[in-house]
Amino acid sequence: MKWAIRDLLNPVVTRSMLYGSDPFDIEYILKQVDQIKAMSGKKIQAVWLDNWHAKIDHYSALRDKAEANGHRISARAYAKMVTECHYACFMINIDDVDTKREIYHGLTESYKRYVSLCDNKIEYIEIDTEYGKLPAYIHYPDDGSKESYPVAITYSGIGSCKEELEMLSQPLNERGVAVITPDMPGAGAAIIDNNVKCGGPQIEAAFEAIYKFIDSRNDLDSDRIANFGLCMGGGYAFRATVKNPKVKCCVSLFPLLMHFTDQGSIPIWMKKGKWSSYQYAEDYLEGMKILEEGTHAADFLMVHSDDDNWMSPEASERLYEKATGYKERMQVTEKPAYASEETIMHAMPVGEQYHWVKHEAADFIAERLTGEKK
Repeated sequence: MKWAIRDLLNPVVTRSMLYGSDPFDIEYILKQVDQIKAMSGKKIQAVWLDNWHAKIDHYSALRDKAEANGHRISARAYAKMVTECHYACFMINIDDVDTKREIYHGLTESYKRYVSLCDNKIEYIEIDTEYGKLPAYIHYPDDGSKESYPVAITYSGIGSCKEELEMLSQPLNERGVAVITPDMPGAGAAIIDNNVKCGGPQIEAAFEAIYKFIDSRNDLDSDRIANFGLCMGGGYAFRATVKNPKVKCCVSLFPLLMHFTDQGSIPIWMKKGKWSSYQYAEDYLEGMKILEEGTHAADFLMVHSDDDNWMSPEASERLYEKATGYKERMQVTEKPAYASEETIMHAMPVGEQYHWVKHEAADFIAERLTGEKK
């Protein structure tokens, strides 16, 4: 299939749409990308960022006007749009660490503004590990006034952030489950502000620290815990469940274990780019092999795709067989819409299928943590 310049942005587009960016805003900006006459990474970045910043200015003005006039619902909606635009900027590959940091801080500040307008309680926390602090949020399903809540821990992977994880928390909040959304090592503010890099020991320490944090809270029930992960976070969720036999269930959506991946299929900018390298600890791939260690007997749901050039069906089967208790799996056979010969195919099924997969996952978790069907 012949591909166009815009196809280079397919992974960025799917991630942006996954978080909630408006598809018409995305298409408008892609049409500006289409005007680029010659292949230039810097030109693509400039067009993408300039147009999203124009959207940020527009939605920020609408947010401020709505809030000033007492229209809280509209202000919250516009605040989320601003955050989505910042997230789209954060997703594009930018090698310069200082620029990436500046973009991320725009995202975090806009997200805080959005949180201040939400009706449910969303509490900012920091989880201590031996490698540094993991910034996180607790998303409560209501005002947080109940004595105790079942809790799900959500995970994503490299290149993600706790702000993104709201897409995992929202369907669980609707079903009465509190959700912790941490910046794992190598992600979000953990790496950008606290220099906690991604590696096997750092990830293991994060799991232990999160469980310790839950044990320290009276309002979070350590006997009703689920692990819920997407992409690399699907591998994290599995390993975190191995480490705590009290966990009731685990859901891995399109799990990715990087040492399972054909390293030749990973773009050079992801392996050796300044920003990508900045996120990784020494001996990253070797250290991450620990994620495959052990088995667990918790109830397990796995969703995987036939069209994933990073996590093959055979690799997914290896992970699935390590769950020894009750388990279900869903196999996505639909071909991704955003695909081309040069595309990172793992990102496509993740982004394109989550809109319906999230309800299967949330029902699986909520029924086991709350004993209710909603």
